[in-house]
Amino acid sequence: MLSERRAKIVATIGPALSSKENLKKAIEAGINVARLNFSHGSHEDHLFSIKTIKALSKELKAPVTILQDLQGPKIRVGRFPEGSIELTEGEVVSISHNYEEGSQGKIPTDFKNIEKVCKPGAKILMDDGLFELVVKEIKGDEVFCKVIYGGTLKDRKGINLPGLELPIDCLTEKDLKDLEFGLENNVDYVALSFVRTGNDIKILRDLINKKNPHIKIIAKIEMLEAIDNLEEIIELSDAVMVARGDLAIEIGHTHLPAMQKKIIALCNEMDRPVVTATQMLDSMVHNPRPTRAEVTDVANAVLDGSDALMLSAESATGDHPFKCISTMHEIIKEVEAGDGFFYYDISLDPDLVEGPEAIAASACLTAMKIDANAIVCLSTSGRTATLVSGFRPKARVISMTKIEDTLNALELPWGIQTFAIDTYNSTDEAIENVEEILVKYGLVSEGDKIVLTLGVPVLSGTKTNSIIVHTVTSKTAPLADNDLPLRCREKFKNEK
Repeated sequence: MLSERRAKIVATIGPALSSKENLKKAIEAGINVARLNFSHGSHEDHLFSIKTIKALSKELKAPVTILQDLQGPKIRVGRFPEGSIELTEGEVVSISHNYEEGSQGKIPTDFKNIEKVCKPGAKILMDDGLFELVVKEIKGDEVFCKVIYGGTLKDRKGINLPGLELPIDCLTEKDLKDLEFGLENNVDYVALSFVRTGNDIKILRDLINKKNPHIKIIAKIEMLEAIDNLEEIIELSDAVMVARGDLAIEIGHTHLPAMQKKIIALCNEMDRPVVTATQMLDSMVHNPRPTRAEVTDVANAVLDGSDALMLSAESATGDHPFKCISTMHEIIKEVEAGDGFFYYDISLDPDLVEGPEAIAASACLTAMKIDANAIVCLSTSGRTATLVSGFRPKARVISMTKIEDTLNALELPWGIQTFAIDTYNSTDEAIENVEEILVKYGLVSEGDKIVLTLGVPVLSGTKTNSIIVHTVTSKTAPLADNDLPLRCREKFKNEK
């Protein structure tokens, strides 16, 4: 079953998944989160994806989180008459925002303050770090650089200025328009690119709260400045993404593995879901099988404690998008079934915590002590389920509510399965409904134990304050495979 996998899969939607048929195949192959990359595509393209995914989610009874990824203040080179120029090792070239078009030895850029932030000796990296230049001198609005590593530089490739303080806003004019679109169309998460400080998150939070306050924020860690403000950024965000592409360029590729582990560990400690992203199965953009190094990379990201792993070009523009998804699913499942995978990260130290954290920890400890099959969180916000997820229980983590937005948003955190439940008017009725759903879906059977968290008294709308242990008594047979929600079926699509 797809539901047996705990770490979630984020798939970027692009031309390879642009039809209803292919989006359905992607969900059937195992995605939990659909990432809409607003660096590419029109609002019309993204609106089609949002509407189609939401319709398919209902049809398959498989909630899907919709993640809007804002482009952010990405600095790029301009355009060249022939679409590219050659950069030769050792030559001196100039960069300026006042070049309308590039030419051999002249590189235009859309960054209007490049001459103000650069200084002699500074590195300028282009096209994900493939090209390296060193600043020699600055004359007026022109920055003269020596080419260290050259090649064919194409139109609109990215520029990185590692270690330099950039006087740019966290949200561009394009981002604000895209954000308005996302809020109007009820996305579940907004990912903020090139976060530098906690104030960047506060600015975005204020904009979201004015129109659609339930939408959550993912902070993308990809700037050197963000590392200096890491705890503050994590604290103010709802989730975090280790955006390894630009991050590796900023801190240096050899420092990336240790930094990845540090960010993930801190997110785990601070109860924030964390996504590991970039080139996880990059060779599968064109090849039907991953390299051994990629398999190990995916496995290590799971062992590090990632809540979710992300596919970028692999699913957006690759030749084998469904194979990539199912391959990632199989790797994750294998890791989670192994002896080296650790469950129940529960601290028994006498630290003072708030009520919700205490309830979540107690539910996990109870589930471990009685060998429960499932922890079921009855909650309108999903907060308790997210906290339970952070303790990494071996028992299934299930969140039930009638609120569709909550179900969708909970597809990102580790291990949470989401199901709709009808309104209940008492604790007994809640237990009865939960048992019926779990038995019907084949997730528990007679004699199994489940741990429930809920707010009592039920009719007063009280926040979660109670834990109940229940033993399943129903002898009802599960539904036929084809009648089950997608992720509870024994067979799932493994498309090539």
